[in-house]
Amino acid sequence: MSRKIHEIRKDLSAVIENFRKLGDDKKDEAQSLLTKIDEYTRELNDAIVVDAADKALAANHVTDAERREINRFSYTKYMREAINRGEFSGFEKEMAEEATREAAHVGIQLQGVGIPHVVLVNKRAASGQNVSVAADGGNLVQEESLVYIEALRAKLILNELGVTFLTGLQGNLPLVKGGQFSAQWLAENGKMTNGDKVAFEKYLLSPKRVALTGAYSKQLFLQSSLDIDNYIVTELTTAHAKALNEAMVNGSGTSGQPKGILNLEGIGSVVGGENGAVLDWKKIVGLETSVAVENADLGSLAYLTNSKVRGAMKTTEKSAGTARYLMEGGEVNGYKTVVTNLVPSNITKGTGEGLSAMIFGNFADVVMAQWGGLDILVDPYTLADSGDIKIVANAFHDIGCKHEKSFAAMKDIVTA
Repeated sequence: MSRKIHEIRKDLSAVIENFRKLGDDKKDEAQSLLTKIDEYTRELNDAIVVDAADKALAANHVTDAERREINRFSYTKYMREAINRGEFSGFEKEMAEEATREAAHVGIQLQGVGIPHVVLVNKRAASGQNVSVAADGGNLVQEESLVYIEALRAKLILNELGVTFLTGLQGNLPLVKGGQFSAQWLAENGKMTNGDKVAFEKYLLSPKRVALTGAYSKQLFLQSSLDIDNYIVTELTTAHAKALNEAMVNGSGTSGQPKGILNLEGIGSVVGGENGAVLDWKKIVGLETSVAVENADLGSLAYLTNSKVRGAMKTTEKSAGTARYLMEGGEVNGYKTVVTNLVPSNITKGTGEGLSAMIFGNFADVVMAQWGGLDILVDPYTLADSGDIKIVANAFHDIGCKHEKSFAAMKDIVTA
C-alpha cells in the first residue's frame, strides 16, 4: 500500500537528522544513510506526483451526461464568435465563462478568451449514438471528433517515451531535489568545515506560458462541420506538441522556458573527447552504467537521439567482424530508441563541429505538467488584407524531473 506524503516526509527528516549527527569517522554508516535518503526522496516525489494526479482527476471529473453536453462545443463556432469581439452564444458562452473561472482558480490571467480544460479532455462524439444506424444518429455523425489532449499526446515523443503527463492541475507541484554533499581531504582527527554535509531544496513546477501562433482564412470559420473542427484541433496540437517536445529536450530554464534534459544539472555523462568522438559499444554501455550505479535503471528506460546518430549506429559494429551493430531492430542493447531531430546535431566542442547528443534514462521520471486549458487571442486585423485571421493560443506548462540521476547523456558524438 502506498504511503502518505506526510509519512514519507517524517521518515526522510529523521534520516537526514541522523546523518547530520554522524561523526566524521562513520563513513560506512553515512553511506547507508545517504542511500536511504535517496530512496525516500524518490518515494516522496513519486507520491507528490500521484497525489497531484489524483486531485486533478477528482477536480475535473464529469458525468456521462456532462460529457455528452460538452460534445456540443464547436471550436469553429467558438473562434467565429471570438472574432466578433467575444459575443458568444449558447454552449460556447457557457464554456467561455467556465474558462474564466478555471483560469482564476489556478492563478492564470487570460489574455483573450479561454477554452477550458474540461473541453480539451472530454470533447468527443456522443457515445450514446450508434453511427451504423441512421435513425440512431448515423445521419448526424460525419466522423468522431478529436479529443484535444489525446490528439496532443499522440504527437508527443514524450508520450512514446513514457513521460508522466499531468493535466488539469490545481496548484504548483513541489518536488524535492535530492541531497547534495561534498568530499574533503582531512587529517585523521580533522573536522569537516561543512557542518550539515547534506542539503535539500524544493523546486516548484508552476505554469509557464507557451504561445502557439497560426493563421486561418476567414472563410474557414464560416463553415460548420466536424472536419473543420478536427482540422483546427490538428493544427493547434501539432504546434503545441512541437513546443513541448523541444522544451523537454533542449529547454534552457531561462526566459520563461522549462529546463530540458540536456540542460539538467546532476545527470550522468559520458565524454567522447576533447573534440568529440565516434560512438562505440563501450560508450553506450557507459551511458547505461552511469544510470545503473545510481540505482536508477528502472521504469521506462529508453534512448533518445537524432537521425544522424541512428545512421551511425546502424553502420557501426559492436566489435569488428561480428556483423552485429550498435542499433538493431530499432533498439539499442534491447532498449527502445526514439529518434527525433530535436536532439541537437550542431554542437561544437574544441575543433569538433556538428556533434550530436544521445540520452539514456528512465523517462517516467520526467513530469510534463499542464494547468488550465487554452487562452485564445483572435486577431482579425493584422492579416485583414489577405482575408486571414491570426490566432494566438496560450497554454500553460512546466517540465520537471523527479530524479536527475535517472538520466545520462553524451553530447559530443561524431557522426561523419
